[in-house]
Amino acid sequence: MKVRAALVTMAVVMTSTAVTHATPARTGRALVGYDLTILGFNGGEPYRIKGAQADAVLGERSAVVWRFTSTHWMNKTQAGGFVSAAQVAGNYPNRPAGDLFSVYQADLEGDGTAEVLLVPVNDQINNGKRYAPTILKRTPRGYKPLRAVNKLPGERFAVVDMRDLDGNGAPEILFRGEAGSRGFYHFHELMGRAGETFASLPVKHVNSVHYVDLDRNGQSEIVVRERVSRRGPANQWTYVDQLYAWSGEQFTSAIGRFPRYHDVQTLPTLVGELIDHYAAELPILRDKVRAIRRVRGSVIAGKKKPPQYDRKVVRALANYENGRVDKARLNLNELERQYPYDLQMLLGLARLHAQAALELKDSQARRQRFEKALDAAIRALTVDPESREAWWWSGVGFIQVRERSSGLASLSNAVRLTGHRRDGLAFLKARRGEPGMDGELQAAIDTTLETLGQR
Repeated sequence: MKVRAALVTMAVVMTSTAVTHATPARTGRALVGYDLTILGFNGGEPYRIKGAQADAVLGERSAVVWRFTSTHWMNKTQAGGFVSAAQVAGNYPNRPAGDLFSVYQADLEGDGTAEVLLVPVNDQINNGKRYAPTILKRTPRGYKPLRAVNKLPGERFAVVDMRDLDGNGAPEILFRGEAGSRGFYHFHELMGRAGETFASLPVKHVNSVHYVDLDRNGQSEIVVRERVSRRGPANQWTYVDQLYAWSGEQFTSAIGRFPRYHDVQTLPTLVGELIDHYAAELPILRDKVRAIRRVRGSVIAGKKKPPQYDRKVVRALANYENGRVDKARLNLNELERQYPYDLQMLLGLARLHAQAALELKDSQARRQRFEKALDAAIRALTVDPESREAWWWSGVGFIQVRERSSGLASLSNAVRLTGHRRDGLAFLKARRGEPGMDGELQAAIDTTLETLGQR
């Protein structure tokens, strides 16, 4: 089951340089947010040299590679030293040196002189030692080691991507470290030349690095999916996106440049996971609830409601209760524009749109109004994922737009995630008994009560 409301799924094409365009996420007002253009990693191929050109580099005795002292990749101390790549290759006289080392050439410093990167193919160098990727600088006396990528864990190493992220003419390199007989363990490190040294951004988890040009200025931001919980099976682990940018000197947080990113991407995705995995063990769902609360707190930190905001919300809801629907709608829309993170305001919008939909006879207009109710409910859940009313209106919206499985999930969450189970069940039973209850919604409530009663 995949939720289609207010979500956009980030995918990365790992082996292609093709560009794909993801659909923007929905909110209650319009399509908004970022054109999440995903750039496929290039494997370093634009900078790789082969054949005689690579052999010429590897044949120079000054071309060195880092050799670890220890063969155990999990050791915290990864000591070692530089040894001649030609000497290593000399142990295999019947094999081309290019089979033992991948060679890349790029101007990492932007000074017009290309540096060389040697990446040992450790599976092919079967001499009981481990070797790390090594960056070399060409000098009048031969090659000089600039950097050994010896902090990246792994038994085997590879270049995932080489590209100029910030447009200064010098590419940054994304490395992968792999370990385990079947490559079960993966680690990443993004590295850029910063003056006389290198800056790096370590990334611990599998498939967690994405390049996205969020503002379409030709420079790539870096999205790192940070795992915040690994409870349960891997497909139910909890991740939160962090944004970074390469300044030419360091990797810095970029979330301040894209303050809506969590609203458009991270938070709806987490709510979607609560729906997709609604039948998971409760501690798994609680981890996602905590992640939503942490991210929401970071988004609204420093943001204040306008003066008299809460009083105006109460007044708008009173207008609705007293039949002044048009005035209430204007009030709530204006309050949403002023401060879009208030739970009661969003619940009021969800209720208003749902009630208005019931008065419409045209099926398309009715569906559109229910979609607005659903979007308001989803945004309410990004504010408070334990709100029973928000889960109720989410369930109503999904049922009415013919996404029954997501509706059942929402109704289940209205019981499981919102306080005492007994109170949640009583809430659904009371709603089921309301006069004029829609038949499909009533059937969904019955199914939910039956399912939960069997647990």
